[in-house]
Amino acid sequence: MAAPMAAPRNLAGPRDYRGTAASPGRAVGPAWTVRERSAATVASPAGQTEERHALEAAVAQAADELRALSERSDADSAAILDLQIEMLLDDEMLAPVLARIAQGDSAALAWAGALDAYIDSFGDSPEDIFAVRSADLSDLKNRVLDALAGRGRTDFPEGAIYVGKDMPPSLFLAHDWSKGGGVALSSGSAIGHVSMLARARGVPMVIGLGPVAVEPGETILVDGAEGLARINPAGPAAEPATRSVPQRPAEPTDGAGAAHGAAVGLSVNINALSDLDLFDPAEVEGVGLARTEFLLPSPAEVLNEERHHDCYRRIIERLGGRPVTLRMLDLGGDKALPGLVAGGTGSFLGERGIRLLLARPELARLQARALMRVAAYGPVNVLLPMVTLPDELAAMRLLFEEEAARLDRLGMPHRMPPLGIMVEVPAVALTLDLFAEAAFFSVGTNDLMQYLSAAARDDTAAAHLTTGSETALFRLLDQACAAARALGKPISVCGDLAGDPHLARRLVEAGFRQLSVAPMRLGAVRAALLSRGPHIDAASA
Repeated sequence: MAAPMAAPRNLAGPRDYRGTAASPGRAVGPAWTVRERSAATVASPAGQTEERHALEAAVAQAADELRALSERSDADSAAILDLQIEMLLDDEMLAPVLARIAQGDSAALAWAGALDAYIDSFGDSPEDIFAVRSADLSDLKNRVLDALAGRGRTDFPEGAIYVGKDMPPSLFLAHDWSKGGGVALSSGSAIGHVSMLARARGVPMVIGLGPVAVEPGETILVDGAEGLARINPAGPAAEPATRSVPQRPAEPTDGAGAAHGAAVGLSVNINALSDLDLFDPAEVEGVGLARTEFLLPSPAEVLNEERHHDCYRRIIERLGGRPVTLRMLDLGGDKALPGLVAGGTGSFLGERGIRLLLARPELARLQARALMRVAAYGPVNVLLPMVTLPDELAAMRLLFEEEAARLDRLGMPHRMPPLGIMVEVPAVALTLDLFAEAAFFSVGTNDLMQYLSAAARDDTAAAHLTTGSETALFRLLDQACAAARALGKPISVCGDLAGDPHLARRLVEAGFRQLSVAPMRLGAVRAALLSRGPHIDAASA
């Protein structure tokens, strides 16, 4: 446990830094700024053999520390740590370090130099998936340097605001967030491991702030909804936050609180099995979107059919008979898996989602079998990501039918689930009438907006373009909703737009009757839909 920190202090007037919201909530506390490890302070034994042995011992120690942390973490957090261990022990990553030692560098200089070069090669673009891995690599770099120097790993004080370029996932997981605190990063990614963990645990977090000029101990406010970090806030805003751990949203008390009893159904999006503890299944329609690429974050898990099956079954059992929509792996673009799917900026508009699954049928077949097997336990829908053409839906349906025949031959219980498609490519939204074979539609507003406006959703410099394109987006949504009604097919919205109370009301006005939102947004969205404003009467919508 970290030692208590001195009360925050104000050294100058308030000053604001604007970034990107990564996890909602507000936290106030003293700034804790990161100090980068130095390889120059590490004593160097003589000789290449000794240097190599020192490196091997340090790597083994770092791996042992991560394993110990993994053993006391929940399954989803452990998967992230296990991926770090896999990266740490990867021969391809160690090879350039050993080459530097052979050229005369000390173990510390060789390790730091090779890791820095590796991280630098990814670039600073927030839309580059390799940049998402930089926090993991920085953590590994510092862990091994600490082991070489004999330095212990130190936590930061309870209730403090972590301020740095990025944050190691292992440090986030080892820290006690029950006393409050938050995260303010100059870089970072909204789809990185730490952002996912922060959202799951209700820790306020802002990324993309750029260099933050703050002295250790200065008061800092983090507003994870507004994407704001304020140094030395004045007035009531300067009062320390009490807790930042997730709490179930408060429900309305007017008798109309249960979403499944209202005309507008509310479901939840989940990214991790731990998200299942953030809501009461009796108060939602079901799971409207389970992002399986986040549930299974390592290549070893993605290639393990039983891991798929067990993970999905836990969700189905938790929902107690309510429908669960499982999206097939949406890999590529900003979601890569080292050694399996490269990702990168080029694949945003390239081999991604269903395109990648059809190009790697062994991966699709494995997941299809697991999905059909768990569909025998409860109402399961399967959602296909990044669909562009009806032929893709037909090809995936044929693949499912072939794997169903295989399960029949093996005598394994299974059920063919309804296959729906994501509406996130503008071409699909404009031609939904051509997808009559889809069982249902789910609109992914995050990707649909960035492709419609040609503005990357994680690029703060382009944020004004996405905001300014809202009118075009809603015109497209109007058309898609009308096309789905004409086909007699259900259509829902599972993107972040549905989690904004004001915009959720606009979606209902457009004709959408099913919304799926993050668990922490349920209360706010439900309250907005149940309020009797001039546009929406949620009781009769």
